[in-house]
Amino acid sequence: MRSMCVLTAALVLAVSPASAGVEELMKEDKDILGNAISYPGGEAAEITGIMITMQPGDSNGWHSHPVPTFGYVLSGELTVEYETGEVKVIGVGDTVVEAQHTPHQGHNRGSDEVKIVVFYAGAEGVPNTVKGK
Repeated sequence: MRSMCVLTAALVLAVSPASAGVEELMKEDKDILGNAISYPGGEAAEITGIMITMQPGDSNGWHSHPVPTFGYVLSGELTVEYETGEVKVIGVGDTVVEAQHTPHQGHNRGSDEVKIVVFYAGAEGVPNTVKGK
């Protein structure tokens, strides 16, 4: 359950290219049968999947997510600091639903590479991540 708190992996998205790698895994507006993905309110959905890689000592800087963000930690351990002062640690096998609209930043304070698969349930024209505090 410690995993459902953070997705700071989320972090992910705001990761600086010099400090971490982000690989887009998917970005779709249609389901497997070719039907448009839509939300109950009718907005045009856009689902994005990425792989975040952070080396020991990396940080992804302060950022927030205006859309629902979900992650799964494949390797390493990530420490996420929230503007509220809370700190969460997520590790291998943890799943997370990242805090929405709350600034946070992730740090790889361990000695192993951190890899997190992250999915955003966004909408066309809406950023998945907003940098800054």
